[in-house]
Amino acid sequence: MSRSTFPDSLDNFPELSDLPANKVQDANEFVQLKALSSLDNNQQNRLNALAAELQDNIITPETMNKVTDCMVALEQFFLNNVDGYIEAKQQLWATYVNNFNLVGVWDSTKKYGKQNLVSYNGDLYLVLQDVVASKNDTPDMSASYHKVAYKGDKGDIGLNASYKGVWSGSTSYAIGDAVSIKVGDSWNPVDMVFICKVANSNQKPDLDTAGSYWFPYTQILVGKTQPSNLSPSTAFIQVLD
Repeated sequence: MSRSTFPDSLDNFPELSDLPANKVQDANEFVQLKALSSLDNNQQNRLNALAAELQDNIITPETMNKVTDCMVALEQFFLNNVDGYIEAKQQLWATYVNNFNLVGVWDSTKKYGKQNLVSYNGDLYLVLQDVVASKNDTPDMSASYHKVAYKGDKGDIGLNASYKGVWSGSTSYAIGDAVSIKVGDSWNPVDMVFICKVANSNQKPDLDTAGSYWFPYTQILVGKTQPSNLSPSTAFIQVLD
């Protein structure tokens, strides 16, 4: 029979203290009596009295046996109750992890599992529980889904140009092609970049406001003399002597 009361209740143990000097002689007598193979009635009574006197200072076999029983009870409890619980939770968690994946755009004809990720109207939703999709129960209206990411507002896009090098009259250019060409004063020409707005060939880029094929990308032109028919999109900085 186990001396442990675990797991119904917690076991209690006496708190032991160091052997004080005035009990050393009694402790030695206790050890000597324990070493005897047989005891008479007086010796047994004396041994019992010493055991009671020294109970807060010595570890008895009864105490050690109780400690052992407590350890066995704890191991048995973990074996019977905790190990299986942890294994079951690990298997359950594995299903959550395996289901935690992006399954694509939400479809009203499909069934979704807990932890699935679906997109709907550009937003991303996490499936909170197994659910059969329905046109009348869309992710934005259903408690079975939780929105985890919002569709961002579309901002202004940058100029999607592809640089094709220095302009050449023998090359055909497509919309979005970018070329560089020297413009401005002949004694001090400035490199400018132009973007093709109409597919063309042998149509030299210039700063004409009525340019039909190219528009200047560089916003600033520096020189001594302002070119005529300067595009409004180009700022000119005049260099004074």
